[in-house]
Amino acid sequence: MTRQGWTVTSPLESERFAWLDTISAPVQKGWHALFRANQGTMLAKNALNGVPWRHRVHPAIIILPLGAWTTAALLDTLDGFASRNGESQYRASADAAVAFGLVSAVPAVLSGWADWVDQYGHQRRVGMAHALTNITAIALYAASMGLRVRGMERRRTARALAGLGYAIVGAGGVLGGEMVYNLGVNIPHVLYPKAPVKWADVLGSNELPEGTPVVVDFERVPVLLLRHEGSIYAVESWCPHAGGPLNEGTFEGCIVECPWHQSRFDLRDGHPVQGPAATLLRTFEVREAGGRISVKPSFEAADWPPAPAPPAEHPALAPQ
Repeated sequence: MTRQGWTVTSPLESERFAWLDTISAPVQKGWHALFRANQGTMLAKNALNGVPWRHRVHPAIIILPLGAWTTAALLDTLDGFASRNGESQYRASADAAVAFGLVSAVPAVLSGWADWVDQYGHQRRVGMAHALTNITAIALYAASMGLRVRGMERRRTARALAGLGYAIVGAGGVLGGEMVYNLGVNIPHVLYPKAPVKWADVLGSNELPEGTPVVVDFERVPVLLLRHEGSIYAVESWCPHAGGPLNEGTFEGCIVECPWHQSRFDLRDGHPVQGPAATLLRTFEVREAGGRISVKPSFEAADWPPAPAPPAEHPALAPQ
């Protein structure tokens, strides 16, 4: 038997950490209820997921508190040395950096919960560990800020709390990185296989009635076709959020809703209209002629990277 090697998050698979699931279940239920309470909260979740910008908000916005607290760590260090020789000119700037980090942590935390609420299994457990780690760091920074505003006599303790918070937020960042790069959270799950960039005859015109979605196979890629108001639209039938089967979802005109996490897409150009997905669907050109329908990939970077060469054609295996 071959078992995958150790990773930062593999210890969390142990039953010793099952308590994270016990916490996660009611927290996830609560966030789901909040985000789906009404149209306004759904729009807020869309914004936190990055749907309007077609890019995840959380990885972009976390640089604000991290940058602020890194600045605070440097200024606190300089303040510690300068305080030995009397009044330090770094205190006000360090305090401002800590305060800015706390304020900017609010949208960072909210966007993190918006991404986490659609996770399950091990990813959800690691996400909860990531959240609890960062909440601990924020609490330490809040305590440090409270001591800072109370005066000089607690300055050393305030710096120590901030330093501990900085170390813990770094650990939280490691868990967050593992979630993306090792566990594949909130990355497109439909990168492969890619259909070749060529026209392919896939369907007879009479096999695609108005308003009825049909899925065809194009070189191992499921392509969803829909005829709507005289036009034919074609997209990959995988949801880029987690690979859900869009053909099994619900349709309203040109809008399809994924049956797994309720992401919604406009089939006319593949753009997301409701999260958690924030990535465009892969689209296909459509040609109808002579009673037949053909499709051809039309999405960004459709020809890159090239498909892996069959073993017999691989340069390393070519005759010398």
